[in-house]
Amino acid sequence: MSAEDVLLLHRRIRTPDMTTLHCRELQLRLDADGRHLVLSRYTELYGEDQSIWGATRDHKVSLVSLLRWMVSQQNGARIAPADRRGDGHPTAQRR
Repeated sequence: MSAEDVLLLHRRIRTPDMTTLHCRELQLRLDADGRHLVLSRYTELYGEDQSIWGATRDHKVSLVSLLRWMVSQQNGARIAPADRRGDGHPTAQRR
């Protein structure tokens, strides 16, 4: 998967002290099968002695499950029915 196919959600680089560098990224992408969404968390730590430690954790969820969960939430946001004339704009005035 190319870098263009990934949505970078968060990137943080910090230096807790003068001898270390800590990098963290959160990315969202569609899995190769096209049926799962993957959230990846990448962490890397550089030390004064040039030591490098890194880890990646992936969390997968089925797109079908995600959409079902979103629909089940019904957090007050309602979609207005489309206008009968067929223009699809919910605020159109009827004649």
